[in-house]
Amino acid sequence: MSKPITQQSAPLLGIDWGTTNRRAYLLDEQGELLRRHDDECGILSVAGDFAKSLDGLLAELKLDRVDVIMSGMVGSRNGWREVPYLEAGQSLPRLSQAMHEIDAGRPDLRCRIVPGYRFSNAAGVPDVMRGEETQVLGALSLAATDGWFLLPGTHSKWVLVQDGSIRDIITFMTGELFALLKHHGTLASLMKEDESTVPAAFEAGLEAARHGGFTHLAFTCRALVVTGAMPAAHASSYLSGLLIGAEMQEIRARAGAAGRMPVQLIGSPALAARYVDALEIFGMAPSVWQPDDVYVAALRVLAGITPLTLK
Repeated sequence: MSKPITQQSAPLLGIDWGTTNRRAYLLDEQGELLRRHDDECGILSVAGDFAKSLDGLLAELKLDRVDVIMSGMVGSRNGWREVPYLEAGQSLPRLSQAMHEIDAGRPDLRCRIVPGYRFSNAAGVPDVMRGEETQVLGALSLAATDGWFLLPGTHSKWVLVQDGSIRDIITFMTGELFALLKHHGTLASLMKEDESTVPAAFEAGLEAARHGGFTHLAFTCRALVVTGAMPAAHASSYLSGLLIGAEMQEIRARAGAAGRMPVQLIGSPALAARYVDALEIFGMAPSVWQPDDVYVAALRVLAGITPLTLK
């Protein structure tokens, strides 16, 4: 049941503002969650008028005076304002001081954007993230330990955290490639929209990913079907296993000893369950955190409601 907002309170509104979707979390001054809101008003849908879009959200939530903290693609070059990345190595607790103030055109609002992080590998090749750093911060405040933080999705992020600082960022286009291959090209004709997950086929894809490069293994998905070695109804699950398995193989090859560190998995229940199966098959047992829980915890830290004590 929602707690009423009094005229004396100055609630905190956290907005995870992505490319296609926007999630808002309303907290009172003590950090208690009052309300959660989802819509499809991502940065691509606002036609550059972020102030107007925010006004509409506040009107829907019946809010006037409020402290707004935003994270995600709203801070990208296509967002409200491009906020410079923090460099890997700078501690996650520094996010509280590194937020950028923006003018929302209303004296009753304080608006800040959380910066993302940038990492460059030994060859100087960069990797970046916006939004995931906030979730990692929240998980740390909820007693997550050092190690790998895995945030699966359209672009699956692996973030290595040691002593409260980000040491590595690795992004995989796992979800995007799955959608492209399922709906376009040679493999698309094998798959149907309403296919349910076939655990045995998913595990077969995971195992196959241990034994070759993905571009070859992707074609074997078709070869297995046309030769009768695998039913077409299994192709989608097998492809999912190949993609996630390739992700696991890359982490193990690149991470070395760090590949044996604990994995903190932040994801929705359905997607997290699939990754848990994959991690266990590859010998990496994860701890699972719910995205809403870690985001709310991060807001409390960013707003100074609760301190961050690193484990």
